[in-house]
Amino acid sequence: MARYQIWDKQSDIFTPSGDRFTAAEWAARYSWVKIPGAKMIITTGLINGGTAMEFEAAKAAYIRQGAPITDDMADGEVLAAIEHFEDNPPHSDEPTVEERTAAALEFLAVNSLPDEN
Repeated sequence: MARYQIWDKQSDIFTPSGDRFTAAEWAARYSWVKIPGAKMIITTGLINGGTAMEFEAAKAAYIRQGAPITDDMADGEVLAAIEHFEDNPPHSDEPTVEERTAAALEFLAVNSLPDEN
């Protein structure tokens, strides 16, 4: 099952906190969704208000992070690419926080050894 969908602007929204919003209440809460052509990404399933992202801004943010999204993709393909990118983040050659911490501790330990004469 897909993680994300485009809100149809008619379905009720159920949030993780347990709140239920009618389509009108949700649109009032996020008034930008009333702009013609605006698309809101929401989660799928019973708890469909787990996220509320503006489609074009989210698409641009994921592209900047390296997601393989192109301008010729359909909305569903973009959502699938976002989900795939989240599930399979690109490998980074940058050391992790844990690796940097271990290196710093090792440096401190070695640096505290007495000098050899």
